[in-house]
Amino acid sequence: EREAFEAAAEQIREAVRADPALAELTRQLLIEQTPEGMRIQLVDADRQPMFALGGAAPNDRARALLQRVAQVIQRLPNAISIAGHTDSTPFRGGGERSNWDLSTERANVTRRLLIDAGVADTRIRNLAGHAERDLLLPDQPTAAANRRVSITLIRQAPEISRP
Repeated sequence: EREAFEAAAEQIREAVRADPALAELTRQLLIEQTPEGMRIQLVDADRQPMFALGGAAPNDRARALLQRVAQVIQRLPNAISIAGHTDSTPFRGGGERSNWDLSTERANVTRRLLIDAGVADTRIRNLAGHAERDLLLPDQPTAAANRRVSITLIRQAPEISRP
């Protein structure tokens, strides 16, 4: 499974690098293996946001990036977990809405886009909004990179640590 994840990660990176419209987003695509599985994160950058500030819908480039991710992960059998995250800036949308709502909405929009791109709905195991509770850069709570969505392909069997 580790090898399959590594191959998939490289296929995603290559698909992004090969598309001139997406190549500049490679620094905003973080892929790593975790004890839970393979985590793919699409992170905002100061001059290249994936989402409008305070908005749940990804921009066109983020949608295209999600399509590239979906093309690769739809070939793997793993269940999928999706999480939305915000930075620590309080939500300015007014009313009762908060970063909890925003992060959950971003995760749900990501779920719909993956399904529209061919990922089977039955593979989605869970969806979560973490607001600003799980910062990518805890020392910089308002940093753009904290605004992100995480897509985790869940390991089918627990990883056994090697000596």
